[in-house]
Amino acid sequence: MYKSININNFRCFENFSIDKLDRLNLIVGKNNVGKTALLEAIFLHCGPYNPELALRVNAFRGIESVKVEFASWAETPWDSLFYNFDSNRTIEISGENTVSGTKKLKIKIPRQPGELKKIHYALNQHRTQTKEEPDVYKLVPSPTEMAKVLEFTFEQKKAAVTSYMILDQKGARIEPFPQPPPFPAYFLASKIKIPFKEAAEDFGQLEIKGQLEILLDTLRIIEPRLKRVFVLVQGGEPILHGDLGTGHPIPLPLMGEGMVKLANIIPKLGRASNGVILIDEIDNGLHYSVLEKVWEVVAKAARMFETQVFATTHSMDCILAAHEAFSNSKIYDFRLHRLVRDKETIKAVTYDKKTLGIAITSDLEVR
Repeated sequence: MYKSININNFRCFENFSIDKLDRLNLIVGKNNVGKTALLEAIFLHCGPYNPELALRVNAFRGIESVKVEFASWAETPWDSLFYNFDSNRTIEISGENTVSGTKKLKIKIPRQPGELKKIHYALNQHRTQTKEEPDVYKLVPSPTEMAKVLEFTFEQKKAAVTSYMILDQKGARIEPFPQPPPFPAYFLASKIKIPFKEAAEDFGQLEIKGQLEILLDTLRIIEPRLKRVFVLVQGGEPILHGDLGTGHPIPLPLMGEGMVKLANIIPKLGRASNGVILIDEIDNGLHYSVLEKVWEVVAKAARMFETQVFATTHSMDCILAAHEAFSNSKIYDFRLHRLVRDKETIKAVTYDKKTLGIAITSDLEVR
């Protein structure tokens, strides 16, 4: 579980730190202050061996395709990751974990011929040592070929692992093949819907573990008539359905955005066991009257699966509901983190049970 995070030169963060992190963390602040960017930075740090995630975080925002020009001065698909689009900088994301201590991810774009030559040599040395087949598609471009390269270096203790994403005329690939992540992490973007097949797989994993009851309890917050949830295949797509006792199964998407949202969150909490789940705009599609109960079940699931939660919101109703839910719980493992911009600097102001209670009672702005 993360205790603190430091971010340099990523998106809107030139130099940013946040600490006093807890099991469940709600990120608030004005528009364009970096709430989603903070989730993205954590997501990248959770997958430090996989440079492909650098493209995925843009896809979460709806930017799924880019035109790549191979001139050495041309903009790269990754420039938007860097502070002020200055891709000559190096992004650094450090996280202190309760189990494994401090780890740092460095992200850079090698541009100079000398740098590309070293990468070419190092990757071919790796192939020689691991006896990989010299597949034509996998061949690393020579320094004289046009290519765009993104470099990930993950440092922990005294060891460092470097991997690359290479874009050239042959396509996109990761070299060497990425290791499994240190722990699981899932990003639930506000703009991207989880495919039906993925939702069905998540549901299946929960069913295998014998933990469907927590999902049913959650969905009954919105629809008390719900008797069971199951998967039916329609048009070749596995789709979650609900039984309301009407004699006809109803596809969950027809029950509203809130049902789909919760049906995505709870299984992902299970799949992220001992890891992290990141939820952008957690209250989207949910009526304010159910938010307190939603926070209760999300907290219950996070504790059960030992998953750390980072979520964002613009809603005061969501903040009040979270504070009430955790105040009524035996454990107040919740923190509110408000991002505040002061000129070009962004800072995090953290509220615990006492300070948040005072702010709410005094009618102070905490969004």
